[in-house]
Amino acid sequence: MELLKVLNQPHWNYFFTHEGVTIKAPSKEAATQLALMYRECLIETAHRIKGKVKIGWRRCKCPIQFFSWMALEQPPTAYETAEAILRTGGAVFCSLLDLPMPLLKRIVQVGESQRPISIVRRSDRKQIIINKPMEIALQTPAIEATQRIMTRFWRPSDLEILEGKFQVASRFKWRYDAALNQRSWAILESEFETFEVNGQWYSQTTFLMNPEPIPLPEDGIISVLDKLTDN
Repeated sequence: MELLKVLNQPHWNYFFTHEGVTIKAPSKEAATQLALMYRECLIETAHRIKGKVKIGWRRCKCPIQFFSWMALEQPPTAYETAEAILRTGGAVFCSLLDLPMPLLKRIVQVGESQRPISIVRRSDRKQIIINKPMEIALQTPAIEATQRIMTRFWRPSDLEILEGKFQVASRFKWRYDAALNQRSWAILESEFETFEVNGQWYSQTTFLMNPEPIPLPEDGIISVLDKLTDN
């Protein structure tokens, strides 16, 4: 098996736990590549062991995870992830396992939208859901984009303004500039919306225009590019 050949290379490791299989990659980049190239195999493995496959790396805080339910061929129940509902069309990617019905319904709407949309969990500012248009706009694989802590993609001053706007309005439009990925910064115009589900608050961002690339600003939080995401 090609996957085992990769895992048996130097600097890779894998072992069984009570949850399933844990893979240790030599770097975040290597982990992301493995997840993208062997997604179906990893999902099948998780399904066979009735657990999960977790890919981590040194100093990893948010491992990439594959769960047994991702292998479902029949439509899942309302309590299963919206990623499983829409995975055949590749319309949306969600990094969560347990989804309450209101959030699941919103994810379906996000998947049907032609505009780039993302959803961030307010408690830790983690981007947990993006649709296909947003994946294209960010020029970033969905698996990686849904591991991001979004406070690392802003000017500190604009981030403060954004938080202030959230305090006075649940929905608003704003023109600003922020990072798309490790390499590019852009002018953006978006509609922001906050909403609550079962005591947990989320914010939804909808791009209203195509990003206009600009040079990386001196006060951009990702001025040191290798600090953009968890290592």
